[in-house]
Amino acid sequence: MKRNLISGLAFTILSVLFSGFVFAQSNNKTVLSTGDLYVISAKSGGVNYVVGKVVVTGKNKKGGYLLKGDTVEVGDKVSTGTDGKAEILLNPGSYIRLGENSSFEFLTTSLDDLRLKLNGGSAMLEVIADDDFRIAVNTPKADFSIITSGVYRISVLGDGSGQIAVWKGKARIGDFNETEIKGGREATVNGGQIAIEKFDRDEKNALEDWSKSRAKDLAKVNSRLQRPDLRNSLISGFGSSRWNMYNSFGLWVFDQSFGSYCFLPFGYGWSSPYGYSYGRDIWYFRLPGVIYNQPPPSGGGNKTAGRTRINVNSSLPYERIQTKVSRGSIDGGIDNSQSPTMPPANVKPAGNRRRVINQ
Repeated sequence: MKRNLISGLAFTILSVLFSGFVFAQSNNKTVLSTGDLYVISAKSGGVNYVVGKVVVTGKNKKGGYLLKGDTVEVGDKVSTGTDGKAEILLNPGSYIRLGENSSFEFLTTSLDDLRLKLNGGSAMLEVIADDDFRIAVNTPKADFSIITSGVYRISVLGDGSGQIAVWKGKARIGDFNETEIKGGREATVNGGQIAIEKFDRDEKNALEDWSKSRAKDLAKVNSRLQRPDLRNSLISGFGSSRWNMYNSFGLWVFDQSFGSYCFLPFGYGWSSPYGYSYGRDIWYFRLPGVIYNQPPPSGGGNKTAGRTRINVNSSLPYERIQTKVSRGSIDGGIDNSQSPTMPPANVKPAGNRRRVINQ
C-alpha cells in the first residue's frame, strides 16, 4: 500500500513537471513565432485578407488554398473562385484586391520595379507611387504603368482586351512614356487598338465597394497602433537592419489583435488614396534621432537598400512625394481633400518633434 502511494505520488509529480515542460515549450514556441507584439515588414507579397475559395499554385507549392498570412512569391499564381476575394500587399502603402473569378501573379517583387500580371478577371489597386516606386501591370493583350498615387481598377475582358479605369491618379499604356490615362477616364486596349473614354466614378460594383471598405478599416487599424510596444519593435527592427527610410514610403505593421498588416507612413499627416486619414506615422513614436536623421548609405552613386535602388545624393523618397503634394495636389486629378495631406519636407511635424525624440 505504502509502495503504491509513493509510486502514485511520484507519478503525479512527474506528470506536473512534464506538463510544465510542455507548456513552457509551447509558450516559448508562441513567443518565437510571434516575436514582438507588432511585426514590421517592408516587403511585398504578404496575404492580408482572404474570403471564399482562393487557390495558389507555383513551382515551390503543390497547390492548395491561399491563406491569410501566406506570402505570394514570383512564380506563384493566385486564382479566386466565384465567391473568392483576396487582398495582397504591394509596396508599403499599396494593395492589390482581387475580385471573384480572377487570377494574378508577380513578375517581380522588387519595391522599385514591382510588376504584376493579371491573367483574368478584375482587381482594384490602391497605390502610393511616384517616380521611384511605380507599379506595372501586364494583361494578356495590354500593359499598364501606374505612375502616381491613386485608385485603379484593371480588368481582362472576355476577348482578352485589357482595361484600366482610373478613379484617382494617373496611369500610362505600355511603357512609362506612352499614352496617359487620367482620373475619370477608362482605357480599353487590344494590342495596338486603344479606346479611351470617360466613365462614371459614382457607379461602383461589389469589388469597388469592398476595396474602399477595406481601405477604411485598415486606416482605423493604423490609428490604434500603440506607442510603447510598436516603438520597441521599430527600434529593434532598425537596429537589425530590417528596414530604413530609403526603402519605401513607410512600413507594413502587423497588428495581432486585428490580424492584418496596416501601413505606417514615414511622412507626417498622410491619408490613404481613398482619403482616409492615417492617425499614426513614424514621428508619433518618438524614435531615437539617428533614425529620423539617418544619412544615406555610404559610397555614392546608386546603392541597394534592401531590395530597392536608391540615389544616395537625393532626399528620402517620402520627402520627395510629400513636397509634391504640398504644392497643390497629386498629378492625375486627386484633389487635396482626398489625397495624402503632407507638409513640405523642410517642415518639422507637430511643433518640431525632432527636438524631443532623443529622450
